[in-house]
Amino acid sequence: MSFTISGRYGPGSIVLIITAGICAGIVSLSGRQDLISAALLVSSVILFLTGVLLLTFSRPDSIDDRFVSLLQVQGTMNTCTVAAELGLSGLSCFIPKSRTKAPYVMHLIPVGDYSGELIDGSVFISGEECSGLLLPPVCLPLLHELKRSFQLTIPDSKEELSILIKEIVVDVLEVAGDLEVSWSGNGVHIRMDGFRLYRGCRQVSEESPACCTLSPCVICSLFATCISEGLERPVQVDRCVPEKSTGMVDIIYTVLS
Repeated sequence: MSFTISGRYGPGSIVLIITAGICAGIVSLSGRQDLISAALLVSSVILFLTGVLLLTFSRPDSIDDRFVSLLQVQGTMNTCTVAAELGLSGLSCFIPKSRTKAPYVMHLIPVGDYSGELIDGSVFISGEECSGLLLPPVCLPLLHELKRSFQLTIPDSKEELSILIKEIVVDVLEVAGDLEVSWSGNGVHIRMDGFRLYRGCRQVSEESPACCTLSPCVICSLFATCISEGLERPVQVDRCVPEKSTGMVDIIYTVLS
């Protein structure tokens, strides 16, 4: 029979119990019967009881990251296949509502390069300046729920957007251990460390690296949508690469004029 410690507080409870044992061992080996030994013995009892309490109420995570990360994989690949069959080879762009007739940011998969012009139409759009596939971003239900549940407001400054993006992914959704956002001119560089949905990213990237720029996942779409809505400018997905050696995800966007 194997015994595994899982859950958020499992490892911490084991550390407390081991520390309690060390404290009690020190008291026993020293053979001293003074106030310091008594305090150390009391501390060991408290540590032991706290560790047992945490271990008792610790439970494994209710959702397995291995399975959750694969939920959107096939859908992303299907969208990329359809786009490729339609001859759409441009980089995905997230268009603010001020440049479309939609009530929210839209996801554009263009035939070629998108230069920031107004878009008239929905789904299949065709014109002299812009042609492609115009769809709601896959992150839209998630973003609506974040706004409803947490009264989320998209800021209009780069500094506040950086803070917001990190708080959503690290603190609210808890799908990454850490996140860094850096701005350079019109470029936005985001690095996610400890991304819990990394397995799905790797599978999509191995199928075709173009999938991540044609049909970004929910998280990458969420970043671009927040930036586009906050700055009221189109955001192009230039690069999204899960790094196999480090386990990080490297994303680069360009804020168009």
